[in-house]
Amino acid sequence: MYQENILVGIISARGIGKTLLLTALAYEDLRAAVEGGYKDWKIYHNGFLLKDHPVWTVPGEDKSRLVEFGIEDIVNTVDSRGTENTMQNGLVLIDEIASIQDNRYGTAYGGILFSHWVVMMRKIGLTILWAGQNEEVDRRLKMQCDIVGYPTVSRKKRGREVGCTFVYQNSSFTNTGKRRRFFYNNLQVFWDAYDTSKIIQSQSLNKRDINVMQENKVEEKIFDQIYDHLADKEDKQLNVMDIKRITGVDWEIKKLQEFVKYFGRQVKRGGHWEKGNFDFKDIFK
Repeated sequence: MYQENILVGIISARGIGKTLLLTALAYEDLRAAVEGGYKDWKIYHNGFLLKDHPVWTVPGEDKSRLVEFGIEDIVNTVDSRGTENTMQNGLVLIDEIASIQDNRYGTAYGGILFSHWVVMMRKIGLTILWAGQNEEVDRRLKMQCDIVGYPTVSRKKRGREVGCTFVYQNSSFTNTGKRRRFFYNNLQVFWDAYDTSKIIQSQSLNKRDINVMQENKVEEKIFDQIYDHLADKEDKQLNVMDIKRITGVDWEIKKLQEFVKYFGRQVKRGGHWEKGNFDFKDIFK
């Protein structure tokens, strides 16, 4: 995408891996840009990428290609028409698109600015890749996209693999409506390359958005700690009470048990299900 100057949207429910997919796509674009000799090419992001992670280190360069931006930078880009001190020549990543739509300048003003910015982007060398949940995505923004991606994930592969169906919405690249499916694996290398909680600290989100993002962080913590705890053990089974002790989460047992069902199999012995006991060997395949 690094030379295309297009608008791409990623839409799905929470917990599918939108941020993980954004991070992986950004890495692929960075690698392609470096191999193509684009020294001034940058990745602009709204606060969720961690510049100290080794995947963002470009051999032979001292300065990071990552640049954090906020709504003020969009304002400056629009007002200056891309002439100076603005976002140019790069990939723009927007995680949780509501952080731009529901900014402190007001929803209407922010929406108008963003729409104007999208029109300008082809003139100033920007490709925009954003992610949002189904119910929060503005219909007009979706219609402006050249491509829209719809990711899916197997719960037992959560955090490691994401499949995504990309739908082409105009004839710039292929026939309108054409679908292409891509599969991204080994995504665990990007686990520590981003932090969605940083968006909460830097943007004015509504209460629902904050609760959803915080819940996602807890879910990721539970999954990761179960994985780390069992990684070097032959027996991959855990009781829900042990999970609560290992993770330290303050969830009720019933809620915790319902969540681990997504990636753990309830243990069955002698024809009977063992209440609260789960086998997690599938997440290590």
